[in-house]
Amino acid sequence: MTPFLRVAIVLVLVLVVVVVVRLVARWQRPQHPPVDLDGLGERPGVVVFTSTDCATCSQAMKVVGDGGAAVREVTWELEPQLFEEYRIEAVPLVAVIDGHGRSILFETGVPDRNRYRKALRSVGIG
Repeated sequence: MTPFLRVAIVLVLVLVVVVVVRLVARWQRPQHPPVDLDGLGERPGVVVFTSTDCATCSQAMKVVGDGGAAVREVTWELEPQLFEEYRIEAVPLVAVIDGHGRSILFETGVPDRNRYRKALRSVGIG
């Protein structure tokens, strides 16, 4: 077996491992129970629940900020009553809301860019 073939096999194996790890991480993402966000944020628009000590909230806000939608950020340290009212259990929590107040995308963690943009397009944004 040539050295080039060995390197190619190792690279393919590494790529497979990376893909499997990303898929498992996506499947294991905690699911938040559905929340009725009526009266919170613009319609259509985006609501993001965050906290200042959240390790991934800034990444989620970057993805959300790139979409061109009206974004309502609700931060635990500034508005804890909203976390209690809406029973928010995990941050970041991203919700894309349609014109009728329904959550089209409701996801904990950093949202997948493609899924997020698809949700925005489905409500007429972007």
